[in-house]
Parts: sequence; C-alpha cells; structure tokens
Amino acid sequence: MTTYAPPEYTRDVHSASTSTLDGAVPSEPPSYSIQPNADEETVAITPRAGSSTNSTGHFVRQWPQATLILQDQDPSARLPTYGRGGRIIGELGLTNPDKIDRVTVKLSGQMSLSVADSGSNCTTLCSITHVLWNQNTASGEQHLQQQEKCPSILPIHFQLPQSYPCDGKTWRLPPSFEATFLGVPALFVRCLYTLSITITRTRSYHLASWTTNKTYVTMVNFRPRTRPNRPIVMLDSVYASLKPVPEEWSQIVATMNVRPKATPGGPETRPIECHLFVPSIQTFALTDTIPFHLQLCSSLRSLRELLPSDCPLVQTDACRKKMSKAEEYRVLVSDMPIRISIARQVTVDVNGRRRVRTFPCGVGRMWPVPPLASSEGAYTASAYLDWQGEIKCWADVTCGGFSVNGLHVKDFLVLSLAPPNLRTSSLVPLQLSHPIRLVTDSWIDADALHPGDR
Repeated sequence: MTTYAPPEYTRDVHSASTSTLDGAVPSEPPSYSIQPNADEETVAITPRAGSSTNSTGHFVRQWPQATLILQDQDPSARLPTYGRGGRIIGELGLTNPDKIDRVTVKLSGQMSLSVADSGSNCTTLCSITHVLWNQNTASGEQHLQQQEKCPSILPIHFQLPQSYPCDGKTWRLPPSFEATFLGVPALFVRCLYTLSITITRTRSYHLASWTTNKTYVTMVNFRPRTRPNRPIVMLDSVYASLKPVPEEWSQIVATMNVRPKATPGGPETRPIECHLFVPSIQTFALTDTIPFHLQLCSSLRSLRELLPSDCPLVQTDACRKKMSKAEEYRVLVSDMPIRISIARQVTVDVNGRRRVRTFPCGVGRMWPVPPLASSEGAYTASAYLDWQGEIKCWADVTCGGFSVNGLHVKDFLVLSLAPPNLRTSSLVPLQLSHPIRLVTDSWIDADALHPGDR
C-alpha cells in the first residue's frame, strides 16, 4: 500500500496562489451585493437583523471638484453609517482629473474630553490613509512626458478597525457620541469620525511649478451593533407573568421613609414599601418598549398623603395613549408624585479629576390596575396600589452605553417618589436608580439570525 503525505499549508496567500496557479497574479476577491443582477434572482436570503431594506442605496456627497458615493447606505440618512468592522465601499468621481498627482482618502477618529476646571484630553481612535491615485506609482520609472492621466472615477474599499490602543490596553472603538453640559463646571464630550478626501494638483506658471492640496471632509456615523441574548417574556400583563415565569422578572424593593413625628400622639404616617418589577434580562434595545409593574404598600393615610384623590395616577380613566417627547418632558419636570424615567450618566476622567453628569433619555407612562385603594375604613389599615406601565427611549438617543479610557456612559431606570407638599408632608422623597444596559438592536431568534450577527 502506498502512503501519501499531506501537502504543506501556508498562511501566505500569495505563495499559496502562485504554487497552485503558476504565473497567475493573485488578486483580492470582488465585493458582493445582496441585490441580484439583471440575469440573476434571489433563491433564499437571511436578512441582517435590525437592518432596513433601504440600506442598499447610496450616500452621495458633492463638492466643487469631487463627488463621493458610498454604497450600502440609507439614501435618506444625513450621514453614512457603519458598524463594527464595517467596510467602506464606494467610489470617488473627479470633476477635472487633469494635472492630479495624488488622491488619498483618510478615516479619522478623535475622542475629545474637555472640562472647564480640569483641562482637556484628546485621543486618536483611528487614522487610516489609503492612496487612491499616485502619479509616481502609476508612471513607474517612465519619463514625465509619458505620465499617466488620473482616472475620473476612483474606487474606494477599506475596512474600519475594531479597536484602538491606549495606556497599554486595547479598547473597542466607541460609537459616535456628543454631549454638552453647560453647568458649573462646563463639560464637553465628542467622539467623532470623519472621512476626508485630499486631492493634490500640480500648478505651473511660466517656468515655476508648485503643488496645491484640496481637502473635502464628511462626517461618518459609527454605530456598532449589539443585541440582548434573550427576549422580554410577558403574557397579558406583568402581574399575570410573575407566577408562570418568575425567572423572567426582577423585583426591586425600596422604602419611602417618614420624618420624626412633629406632634406626639397625633396620627402616625407609616413608611411606604415600593416594589418595582422589571424584566430580568435588563438589556434592552433603544427601540424596545420596557414593561414594568409598580406596587406601593402602606397605610391608607400614607398613600393618601402621597397621592391625593385628585391625582391623575389614581383615576381609573388614566390615559394610556402614547405621549410626545414634549409631554413626557412636562411630566419629568412637573410635581407628579411618582415618576419612572431612563437616565444616562456620563462620567469623564480628565487629568486625574472625575466629573459626572446625568440627563434624561425617556419618561414612562403608567396606569392604575384595579382594585384601587378604598377611601373607606381606618386610615391605619394596610392598603395596596398597583400600576402597570411602559417606558421607551427617546428617538434622538442613537447609541447605547459604552466604556472606554476616560469616558463611561451608563444608563439607569430611575423611580422617583415625592409628596405634593414637601414642607408639610411627613414622607421623605425617594429616588431609586437601577442599572440597565441599552443596545442598538432588539433580540432575534438565533434560527433566523444572519451569520454575520452570530
């Protein structure tokens, strides 16, 4: 029996290509599109989860001397958008290609952190330059009289990096993010990505010649995609889901305390126990509607002190319609006794000093669940109040939380309880913050998941 030894393998693409096909010139694989050509048809396709069907269009940016066209973009988008490790594919059209010596495209990423009383810090996230056209390379060692003319259309194809080094560590690229806080001290945060085109031309006048550079810049929206590892499981309501699937819900308990009694022997106000039920996954997409259930337990007197009879939160016809952002903001700044909101915390470390700022990202709406606390009976008797509600991020929140060197963006679910009259009330205001994680995409079944999203 004859034994054959296995062939040797190599990681060198060029050597492997030349050993297989002698004399063949190795080349990069062509770019592919999910859209079929005129003589093709789609037999089966697994679309990218969370991607829009109109993301196969083109982003076009025109300048006096050049036109940039980027593929696989939403035509209605203001900026081109790319995910983690995305490929920038397109072409550059030149209005007048005469006397062009060099054309380059550069992807730049900068993170700028500035605090009024601590100084500023600027970090380079990425800096990638690709030469689209070079007169010297195109002409080789030929004489100037045989120089090749620059093409009027130049292809663009390169990949975004996934990380960057800083302080001896490797960090994932942060998404495009901007935040401005004009308090004392003022704080500014910028994570910006730009794509710049530089055209170098040769100018001449009589016996003199010189080169000129013209640079065109467009912003790029970097939006790395992330999704939860499981869905939100809810039956008809949150309360109806607690017993069948208790593992799908987390119970957050807090107590609204009371001040020492001003007049001994007078009626006593009991503390109010708060039970907030939220999905145990605690990772939600920016577009997800987060359900919750709130229960308050105390004496009837304490509940009436927190929620007077004319409060909208105890009326059976409480409005369940969706509110606009302006209406939600009015609820946020109003004297509503109970508020549930999403808050984003931005922490900045500059020159050894840490500054923290918080701003709202969404306001929840809730409606009472019968039976309501009765006005009959002793004020000291125990009573319960229940609400079902939901909360969702505002549409202008475009990125989830992230953490890099010197910048941390975190999100919280905030429950606030405050009596209508703080001066005379025996109840002490309560604010409970529960950490959550906001991501870009909703959960999707793994069987229908695109291989690129696994």
